[in-house]
Amino acid sequence: MKMARIFSILIMLVITLSIFSLPGVVLAQGEQPTTPPADNITISTQYPKIDGLATDTFQFNVEMNYMGATNRVFDLKVSTPPDWSVTITPLYDTSKKISSISMESSIAGSTQSIQVTTGFTNWPLPDPGEYTISLKASSDNVVANIDLIAKVTARYSLSADPSDKLYSIKVKSNHDNLFSIIVMNIGTAPIENITFSSDKMQGWDVTYKPEKIDNLASLETKAVDVNIKPAAKTISGDYMLNVWVTGKQATADKMAIRVTVETPTIWGWVGVIIIIIVVVGLIGIFMRFGRR
Repeated sequence: MKMARIFSILIMLVITLSIFSLPGVVLAQGEQPTTPPADNITISTQYPKIDGLATDTFQFNVEMNYMGATNRVFDLKVSTPPDWSVTITPLYDTSKKISSISMESSIAGSTQSIQVTTGFTNWPLPDPGEYTISLKASSDNVVANIDLIAKVTARYSLSADPSDKLYSIKVKSNHDNLFSIIVMNIGTAPIENITFSSDKMQGWDVTYKPEKIDNLASLETKAVDVNIKPAAKTISGDYMLNVWVTGKQATADKMAIRVTVETPTIWGWVGVIIIIIVVVGLIGIFMRFGRR
């Protein structure tokens, strides 16, 4: 009996040691209770900086990736510089404007794509430079941010045209003759130090008021008076006067003005008097020889 009992105890010890020596059992005993990873969201875009003119709209395709154990609704908020507007839409349905987005629970990560569209909405247009639009997605304490940069590039362009759209003027020699032009900045950035010049015609005096424009903002216009004073002995007829409007960043197309110099009124009367004298003289001659 005693030997049988000892034998059974030995068998139980062997069985117990065998069980605990198994790899699976050892790992099971060594494992600690695991904590599921915290919910997390990331925001990314392939093109975080987009170049364009101040009149353009800037479109950013943004991808949101969420990993978490529960479904969540993320609020979408955007901060912009003054006078910039922003709309958020689904990437493949831009007719819908959204301010939040639903993300399904996923350990591997669920993805949603949206489009952020921004542009300048006021006047004058913004100066060239980089403007940051910040997008924030939040659901309780699960938050992600991304900065999107709209880089405004400059387009410089200047125009000058007669105020009445007529590229001609009738003038009198040795007199002041005003011709008005409109200078306009048709670019997207300010143009500085705008000056005026014209052909050098002997004895002619061409002046401008104002003499120059220090700064002309985008889409701004300015009226300039051109005073054309031909020389005193200018022969009547048509003359071409070329005018240039030149800024630091851009030059307008050459403006060709046809200047018609008319005979002064006094010389017209002198001509009439001479004709009358000639006619009277001829009449006198006919009458004298007619009596003979």
